[in-house]
Amino acid sequence: MAPAMSVRSGCSRYLEAGNVRLCYRDDGRGPALVLIHGWLLDSTMWAGQVTAWSPRFRVLRLDRRGFGESAGSPDLAADAGDVLRLLDRLGIRRAAVLGMSQGARIALHLADTAAERVACLVLDGTPALAGLQGDRTSETPVEHYRSLLVEQGIDALHDELATHPLMQLRTRDSAARAMLDAMLQRYDGADLLAAPSASIDVAPGRLAQLEPPVLLLNGALDTPVRLRVAEALAGLLPVAERQVLPSAGHLACLDARETYSAVVLEFLTRNLNRWA
Repeated sequence: MAPAMSVRSGCSRYLEAGNVRLCYRDDGRGPALVLIHGWLLDSTMWAGQVTAWSPRFRVLRLDRRGFGESAGSPDLAADAGDVLRLLDRLGIRRAAVLGMSQGARIALHLADTAAERVACLVLDGTPALAGLQGDRTSETPVEHYRSLLVEQGIDALHDELATHPLMQLRTRDSAARAMLDAMLQRYDGADLLAAPSASIDVAPGRLAQLEPPVLLLNGALDTPVRLRVAEALAGLLPVAERQVLPSAGHLACLDARETYSAVVLEFLTRNLNRWA
């Protein structure tokens, strides 16, 4: 049986990025694995996987700007720079990168613009990407959420976000539910009030040229958009494989904790030579 998850959020380390202080967590030893969380969430979402991965890998979890315990204005391009800044600070030349949901955009951008730093990729629940035929469907009505935050406040926004299909857990595990609730309560809507981030999506023609091996991961009960995106990426990326986790939704690392841990660990271990 896997160890119980902790819902405690206390940050262990900080990275100074200009005048912005970013929280990161550093566990284990070995080849580096960087975890990039999705929208509304933070780096505590993988607490259930760290114990499984840290005996073999150095697991780095960064709270993106404006999320979790990190300061700053949310910005996808800045997030990508922060990952590289963290690797530089720790003296890490190359790392595997796992991007979940919105974090998958950042992971792909890094593989495109800093290919020499990326050993392999795990793309978990990738959202619709600009230029990817037929998959530009919006699942998040940003303008509506912004108006709700401004007019009714953060509690009303939290209540509505908790009902979004992407935020639904299939597991009955109370620790997973407590963890998700805690992450949602830490979300302050800063990204809704910030200037929109410039697109960092990789053009389909560039996707076909990416070299790192890629694991495309979804829960079987992820949204139709996310499942279609993974299928499209499987046909575009040169070296890609798919795994669909039974009975899990978009938050597969919480819904299928042990299976998620094992699938990612097997992929990373099989590609250990990529760090050389």
